[in-house]
Amino acid sequence: MVVALLALCLLAAACMSTDDTDADGVADVETESTTAMTASPSSDANERMDEADDEEERSTRGEAASEETTEQAVAGESDDMAEEEMSDESSPGLSSSGSRTETESAQSAEPEHEPYQPTQRRRAEPDTFVDYGINPFVDTADDPFSTFALDVDTASYTIARNFLDGGQLPPFEAVRVEEFVNYFDGGYDDEIDEFTISVDAASSPFADSGDLLLRVGIQAPHVVSDALRPDSIILVLDSSGSMNQEIGTSNDRTRRIELVYDAVDLLLGGLEPETRVGVVAYANHARTVARPAAVGRSYDDLIRRIQRDVRPNGSTNVAGGLVSGYRMAESEAAAGRNVLVLLFSDGVANVGATETDRILRQLGERADIGLSTIGVGLGPFNDELMEQLANQADGSYHYIDDHDEAWRLLGGDVTSFVSVAARDAKVEVIFNPDTVVAYRLLGFENRDVADRDFRNDAVDAGEVAISQSATALYELTLVDPDSRSRRSNETLAKVTLRYERPASEAITEVSETIRSSEVHRSFDDADRHFRLAAVAAEFAEVLRQSWFTDDPSMRTLRREAESLTRDFRGDADVAELARLITAAQRLQ
Repeated sequence: MVVALLALCLLAAACMSTDDTDADGVADVETESTTAMTASPSSDANERMDEADDEEERSTRGEAASEETTEQAVAGESDDMAEEEMSDESSPGLSSSGSRTETESAQSAEPEHEPYQPTQRRRAEPDTFVDYGINPFVDTADDPFSTFALDVDTASYTIARNFLDGGQLPPFEAVRVEEFVNYFDGGYDDEIDEFTISVDAASSPFADSGDLLLRVGIQAPHVVSDALRPDSIILVLDSSGSMNQEIGTSNDRTRRIELVYDAVDLLLGGLEPETRVGVVAYANHARTVARPAAVGRSYDDLIRRIQRDVRPNGSTNVAGGLVSGYRMAESEAAAGRNVLVLLFSDGVANVGATETDRILRQLGERADIGLSTIGVGLGPFNDELMEQLANQADGSYHYIDDHDEAWRLLGGDVTSFVSVAARDAKVEVIFNPDTVVAYRLLGFENRDVADRDFRNDAVDAGEVAISQSATALYELTLVDPDSRSRRSNETLAKVTLRYERPASEAITEVSETIRSSEVHRSFDDADRHFRLAAVAAEFAEVLRQSWFTDDPSMRTLRREAESLTRDFRGDADVAELARLITAAQRLQ
């Protein structure tokens, strides 16, 4: 009894100690949008800036780049301050590579901003999608850093189009904002052999009054000296029974396997003649259709073999097909060749390993072998498997639903699709607490990177091909939106891209800053590609039932889309976007 009483006393003392610590110490991170939206600058923000002086320095480029203080990175009070650098030795909490040590990371845990989960659902059966939630507003005083892996995927938009053309609203889990935006040309300028960052901002008809929409555009160059072009491409083709199902609208129906035939034909026709191509097909089991050979000499034979031997039948052993494809790829890599594996499938794995992690464990990690996926067909379709295979295996994920989309992706010169210009590309945006109260990243919910890992090159991020671009949009709540013109020299944010050059393996950083004076006077004054990105993002927000949208009825969205068709006269993609918005509005 005495022992029990003593234990209770000790427990009570411990609880009191914990309460005292909480009362004296760290403020809880607030992720609710209402708090972030009503927050005002305070002494906490200034203290956060002071503490950030010892944060990681950010260079413009270089593997062992030196760092700036956070205050210099986001405040930009003068050009001298912006250019001032500190040596690596002045930051004892950083390793020689510039990343934080494990001890420092453990001592300074980052705030967590978990995406919100919508409560209402549109059923997605028999297709498989994953709900990654919706990013909340983040109080800049709590966390001025936003870090994510680049994403150049476009599959979500074409999947949503397929649903809408079939007379259904897409399941909200199928909608990823960044992939809607990436589907359209960002209109960014590029430089030879260097990535460019474009940052612009304007008010938005889809945001609260006084808020800004910030666009961050990353453009890969068309000419890259040390890009990684595949010497060999291994095609892994799904020949299971589900590939015999039809795809497309009532006016343009075709079997999934026939669409794969056409896509492969386009791909082979756009490759350099010396590129080696091998083919593996799978159903219940995997089998070799053609061993690697130069496509210039084997093109006709490859097409004939694929159309003769790859016929739909049986179950879907994705793991078996990929393992066989990787064995073929490993033989090519052993001869010193760069290899890309391309999977064409509806992703409906039902034999052998059926989960992404298990399949990847069977494949093992190979830095010299990339994997990209091309989805075909819906009902059934496993979006989760196809996306995560590409994300985790250093590739990209796309979806084709008709011949036009196959041509858009693979027609003509396919160099930009198969060649890698950057590996492990990450973006860090640092917001200035003196000008930005709160921010919200639209999309990228499953591409989050811990702030402390921005310069940790062991952390996997995104791969970008030659000439590809990626766009990220933020909604910003300003400290004092009415005084923006009087504070024209104030910095809003600094954007830094960090990536590895694939051939030389050199680490490179480039940065760009935006100030209040650079904000467009109105949405109508903004660049037409800015407005296109805003419309595409808002369309995705409405479709995924985001409670941050101010236009659930899509009246404003439809009006802005129709305006874009005039600004992009003759652009079939923009005209199609306007048509899909009208179709979705009618289905609501």
